[in-house]
Amino acid sequence: MPVKVGASYVSEAAYEFAKARRAEKEEDKEEKGGLKELKEKYPGLNITVGTGPFSGTGTNNLSISPKILKQMEQDPEKRMEYEALIYDVAHTDVNSGIMPGRKMKSHGFIIDDNGGLRGWGISESNDGSQRHQSHLKRSEKKNWWEEMLGKPKQKKKSLAKVRQELLEKSKEQVAKADEEPKGLLAALQRQGSDVRDKVVQSAKADNSSGFANKDELYKYLQGNYDIVKGGMASISGKFLQKCLTDEESRNRLFDILKAAGESYAKRKDEVGFQGMQITIDENGEVTLESTKSTVSINEDKRRRQIAAAATKEDMQSVIALLEEDLQQVEDGLKQNMCDEAEVAKAKKLLELAKERMAKLPDRAPTPAEQSNMTVNMLI
Repeated sequence: MPVKVGASYVSEAAYEFAKARRAEKEEDKEEKGGLKELKEKYPGLNITVGTGPFSGTGTNNLSISPKILKQMEQDPEKRMEYEALIYDVAHTDVNSGIMPGRKMKSHGFIIDDNGGLRGWGISESNDGSQRHQSHLKRSEKKNWWEEMLGKPKQKKKSLAKVRQELLEKSKEQVAKADEEPKGLLAALQRQGSDVRDKVVQSAKADNSSGFANKDELYKYLQGNYDIVKGGMASISGKFLQKCLTDEESRNRLFDILKAAGESYAKRKDEVGFQGMQITIDENGEVTLESTKSTVSINEDKRRRQIAAAATKEDMQSVIALLEEDLQQVEDGLKQNMCDEAEVAKAKKLLELAKERMAKLPDRAPTPAEQSNMTVNMLI
């Protein structure tokens, strides 16, 4: 059922996730917060700062007000509330509400200055594109939970609990029959038959998967597959419902998530790998997207510029460029966009330029020197 955190109603799974994240931070004494950490935690979401609609491509956009980001950095309670909300956003099946004959082209959510949640989308059909916006009063349990995440079903009693209740009831009735010794055997036989019949009926009515509902199945996936726990899997609610009773679909789901997890484990340390997102639609069809971004230095160009510098002033211009390059690759190293070798290359070039500058004359360049430097700065 929905759980209220601050002003937001979120799923139990989202609440447990945010609570666990907060416990990890308290244990590690880390309070980083901010946009960078959210991007690292939700690589499947395109998270940006702002409140403008219709921004970005694809169906995995999330814009956050800078005011809310600041609150998350400064207030642990706010961070827990909005991390839970972002978790639910990452697991919302936006395609389930599209009208037949239309296809979602792009979609996104916006957490505005007041902490409210808005949605925008662009869908298309043979008749053309259509833009639509919505404002979700996430503080109202019915509006947010039922309209966007689906109304939670009442949890069924487990087969073991049904059996236990029936057996306890049988003991009470047999105890009464025990007051009349002649009827004891008949009572035992009658109760044994009743319990057996009711347990069999309960077993037939119970889901073949052993999960009471979609939420219970999703909690199992979250606990057993890191790719789901990390917010990198978007699974259609209709397909989850089918998995409750269809063993073949359920096994297919498990195989998909296992393979996706293995793929992520192999690729996460690759230079440039930024994240992946797996989407499973209502038919169990899979779409896998991954992002890769790298930074590097144009070593040949920088060496030409070092060689072309004929005065200290010219070399100072080259050094300024190399310092920018070094800062870029150092930042890229932190974001897995390059390796140590690229940083070492930038440092070596910078050291070479400084050594050369110490030997150059401190004067204005001649026209020929200036022309040569200009050409090498451009090409």
